Amino acid sequence: LKARPPTFFEMTPSRGLRSGTHRVLCLPGDGVGPELLRAAQRVLRATGVPIEYETLDYGNSLAQKVGRSITEEHFAAFERTRCILKGPITVPTSGVGSYVEIQSKRYTSANQALRKAFALYANVRPALYMPGSGSRFPGTDLVVIRENTEGAYSGQEYWENGDSVVAIKRITRSASLRIARFAFEYAVTNKRRLVTAVHKANVHRQTDGLFLECSRVVAKEYPSIRYSEQLADSLLTAMVLDPGAWDVLLCENLYGDLVSDLAAGLVGGLGLAPAGQFGDATGGMALFEPCHGSAPDIAGKDLANPCSLLLSAAMMLDFLGEPKAAGWVRSSVASVVNEGRCTTPDLGGTAGTQAMTEAVADEVERLRVIGSGEPLSRL
Repeated sequence: LKARPPTFFEMTPSRGLRSGTHRVLCLPGDGVGPELLRAAQRVLRATGVPIEYETLDYGNSLAQKVGRSITEEHFAAFERTRCILKGPITVPTSGVGSYVEIQSKRYTSANQALRKAFALYANVRPALYMPGSGSRFPGTDLVVIRENTEGAYSGQEYWENGDSVVAIKRITRSASLRIARFAFEYAVTNKRRLVTAVHKANVHRQTDGLFLECSRVVAKEYPSIRYSEQLADSLLTAMVLDPGAWDVLLCENLYGDLVSDLAAGLVGGLGLAPAGQFGDATGGMALFEPCHGSAPDIAGKDLANPCSLLLSAAMMLDFLGEPKAAGWVRSSVASVVNEGRCTTPDLGGTAGTQAMTEAVADEVERLRVIGSGEPLSRL
């Protein structure tokens, strides 16, 4: 039998503790991105973890200046640091910056360029209920694992004639096996009980059929984890009716995008939804960002909820081998949200971005002193 390739969790020493100063590439992005990145850096500073930041303009704001939303300089910086913390960007549907050409390849956005060029194939989006969030679904605790490099988001489209456009949905055996193994390894590492493959094989019999075939092969390698399959459309209804029935949702690219947004809605909105993207490069490479968009309508008004990027920064701390600090950040966000006295308007409060950030940072510093803060580790 051919030996299976090593998984992300086996290849990445960053899952263990590191020492010294960490290097992180910061990409502020567009809209509310710069103010959210400042908020994340403030809370990270409160943890005491030594981090050296390298910051580059990125996204539509950069495209308006130089005609490109990402450059070779970004690729080189990512190769040096191997870790990105970024804000959201505005992706135009036409005009300047609508497509990205870099290193003789074309991408639909700067975000896709980073994902595909560095094979950041696993997009991890946890959704965990927090008291005080206003969510109607207490007890929700699930994770969407989204294949990030192919499927309907391959970016391959062409005009068949003057009245017809064709989009290619590409599913490969290698990518399907890789994301399935990531999902099962994630389940084992995080003491999860169930992996559900999400599909539409009743319609896309060949593409989704291959995805299911690969998921079933990998499932047999992990007898301690239960495995199930669910049609993507009926899953959306089932998640609302009984969100506690779901655990790890293994999705193709498009399905994962839709399912993860619904999962965020179950726990209070995209403002509470973190995201991390991981690749198998030797030593590990990862990118952390909020799940929401750039929200240009509230940019610079001190209204944006910082929690999505703060929780993504906690995921980054885990990646950097700083689990205790990650626990402090998660616990502090949960405490501030639950208390409700210093939250942004979308959470029912009257505080601004900066005030909520300071409240979280103060709680992080308090937990740092007493050495506590392990709850919410699954985020």
